[in-house]
Amino acid sequence: MKTPILIVLIFCFSSLAGQTKIEGEVKAKNGEPLTGVNIYIEGTYNGASSDEDGHFHFSISDKGKKKLVASFIGYQSWSGTIDASADVEISIVLHESVNTLDAVTITAGTFAVDDQKRAAILEPLDIYTTASANGDIMAAMRTLPGAQAAADDGRLLVRGGDAYESKTYIDGLLAAKPYYSKTPDVATRGRFTPSLFEGVLFNTGGYSAEYGQALSSVLILNSSDVAVKNSAGLSLMTIGAEANLTKAMKNSSLMASASYINMGPFHKLVNSYIDWTKPVEAINLTSTYRYKPSSTGLLKAFATYEWGDMAYRIPNGNNEALTIENKGKSGYANVNYRDCMGEKSCFRTGLSGTYENNGVVIAGNHIETLDLTLEARYAMVHELSEKIVLTWGVSDTYTNYQQAIKTPEFPEIDLHFTDHTLGTFAESEIKFSKYFAVRPGIRAEYASLMKRASLAPRLAMAVKTSKSSQFSAAWGRYYQNPETDYLKFNSDLYFENATHYITGWQAGSVQTRLFRIESYYKTYDKLVTWEGINEYFPMNISNSGFGQSAGIDLFWRDRKSIKNLDYWLTYSFVDTERKYRNYPEAVTPDFISNHNFSAVSKYWIHKISTQAGASYTFASARRYDDPSSTQFMDGRTGCYGDLSLNLSHIFFLGDQYSVLYASVNNVLGRENVFGYRPSGNADAQGNYTLVPVKQDTKRFFFIGLFLSF
Repeated sequence: MKTPILIVLIFCFSSLAGQTKIEGEVKAKNGEPLTGVNIYIEGTYNGASSDEDGHFHFSISDKGKKKLVASFIGYQSWSGTIDASADVEISIVLHESVNTLDAVTITAGTFAVDDQKRAAILEPLDIYTTASANGDIMAAMRTLPGAQAAADDGRLLVRGGDAYESKTYIDGLLAAKPYYSKTPDVATRGRFTPSLFEGVLFNTGGYSAEYGQALSSVLILNSSDVAVKNSAGLSLMTIGAEANLTKAMKNSSLMASASYINMGPFHKLVNSYIDWTKPVEAINLTSTYRYKPSSTGLLKAFATYEWGDMAYRIPNGNNEALTIENKGKSGYANVNYRDCMGEKSCFRTGLSGTYENNGVVIAGNHIETLDLTLEARYAMVHELSEKIVLTWGVSDTYTNYQQAIKTPEFPEIDLHFTDHTLGTFAESEIKFSKYFAVRPGIRAEYASLMKRASLAPRLAMAVKTSKSSQFSAAWGRYYQNPETDYLKFNSDLYFENATHYITGWQAGSVQTRLFRIESYYKTYDKLVTWEGINEYFPMNISNSGFGQSAGIDLFWRDRKSIKNLDYWLTYSFVDTERKYRNYPEAVTPDFISNHNFSAVSKYWIHKISTQAGASYTFASARRYDDPSSTQFMDGRTGCYGDLSLNLSHIFFLGDQYSVLYASVNNVLGRENVFGYRPSGNADAQGNYTLVPVKQDTKRFFFIGLFLSF
């Protein structure tokens, strides 16, 4: 009995005696230690993770030259050759990845004096790991200054503006339908997956003259470049599944993905305020192609197709329910190319197309809509001198809109129109010194349907007030075509317009602590108004509306005070009134909360390679209209509150990281009410039953296993 044991002990001792120790430290480019980095010998399971100080150590028994690899989420993989004939001590520096989400940047309607990323707020993977976002770009943006909580809507509502006032661009090209189809009482979400992009620019006002047709804000998504290695992924979720494959070639790469979503099992387990007769079911197919023909040239092509189906009943008072069905398919594609003509002149050009075929049935009324939007764009950038950069360009946005309405009371109504909106712009960034810069610009547009033209001057400036602080200001005019819901009835309308005045100051570093404060004032003119109570058949459509919006936004992010903790706090105050739609007078719209507060925190637990996240959102009361009252919009809801939690456990399959993710929204089960909808019929005294508009479910649970190969 002793001999085998002794042999084993001798063997173990001999193995330990012949091992080579590998140790060192791993840091980010700025010198900060990185925790949880996976360091290993390629092709083996020999390795370790870095501790809280960035240190690591492990031993191997094989001698000779080996390839050492370091891998961490959000950073480029590092590799190097070591000689394991003797103990090895090494220092590793990781750089942020260009193939995942890059920093999300908020501009104050301006730009940074020396580095645009001075204003960066969110870093790689923040969208995925924000507890309340559930992987939705738009939901993550709502934790930033200037955006309304609006959990019942799901779209971006910025600084007093309606959802249609914000536009989304992918690689500088318009994405006309960035959300899934919106239906009453059900929040929508963004169509595009965050992992497709390496950069997200959220501008809450005073934005560049390059972009138009948005009264409030623009969201610019920049897609990733050529992939450098093959990869595959499989996601298994409580609401569906997704698979993707990337093939990397010499100067090009191809990616394809497919996903299937079915909310049926979830709604069988969780009680819903809405009576789902057909829970959401959707299919998505996406493909990207990248080709780099030269050191300066890059061709990108992107296409996505979606199909969805759902049906539900919502309470309508008097023991009745409103039945809503929605079936639709949509597609988006763009192709763009950029290159340089010499050292100081570069261009970018492209074409995008958005197609949506949406069928909605509301209480027996059938509405079939076909909407096609194409945009062609060309822009040139010239470096005239070390201090002056000139950008100019042209664009054409073509819209083909068709809608058929069938109701029990009326014969079929066909509505349609086509439009070309031509745009041209010129903008110059002038740096008088490293402390002071200005950016004057001008944009002109012509809409063929309305036969109207507009001229929009804009100006932004930035002053560096210290080594780590700057003051900024912006002013500009912004024009937008009326929504298609009105142009289909009346094309003799004017551009809606707004004027922005913005000032801001920020101090600190995005790597440690950052404080940001902005104030703004906006005026609106020629907003579309109409009469009647049925928005599908408005009467007397005109541009007699107006409004104003003023507020202040505060932001604080701290990544230094508590080790392994990253958190940010946001507070926004808005005071706004407008007369638009069928409002009889100027009032605060029903989607506005005067006070919005968000707190987002993320804590890395090194011992178990897990990140714990928490998000809390508060919004003050919102207005609603009670038809029984003699005053318009005099009702008030309660305040909104949501505490969301998530856990992200990271593990590796070979040299690829995988994530086990779990989250729950509205942990406390707060009964949030967003407004009240009057029932269809008044009683004998003329009073209406008011039906509360609530969240679909009190809590939303999500579990996902995201595997990479």
